[in-house]
Amino acid sequence: METNDPGKGVSPEEARELLNLAKGEESATKNPQLSWWFFIVQAVALAMIFIAQVFPAPFSSGVAILGILVALILGIRNVFYRRGYGVVGLDGDAAFPYLLIMLVLAGIPAVLAIGFEEWWLWLVAGVLAGLVTLEMGRRYRKATGNA
Repeated sequence: METNDPGKGVSPEEARELLNLAKGEESATKNPQLSWWFFIVQAVALAMIFIAQVFPAPFSSGVAILGILVALILGIRNVFYRRGYGVVGLDGDAAFPYLLIMLVLAGIPAVLAIGFEEWWLWLVAGVLAGLVTLEMGRRYRKATGNA
């Protein structure tokens, strides 16, 4: 933006205008619009990783790897890569509650499934991972205005 007088600095009005422009650009790129299909596929992929542990080793490993790849590729492609901007970092403040809840609700049953060798706890972990992801998606879409 050009100033009216090259000898002077930016006027308070121009500074406010520039700050508003920068804030608008930041909010436009900070939280991308994500459709429901993104959260549904993520929920299925994450649930699949846990539920696959009920099955024998070669199959469960393959399904878990597939689930991890789907979740990673989908997340990178839709959340971290921004057209015209490149790759952006994780918004830790926004992601932390989801990660903490996921760790507690899906992680504890998974640890108990390993510790007590109770296969059905993998099902609990998988269902909870899927439900937590869908709830996070609902909240995200509501917060970004595309609910």
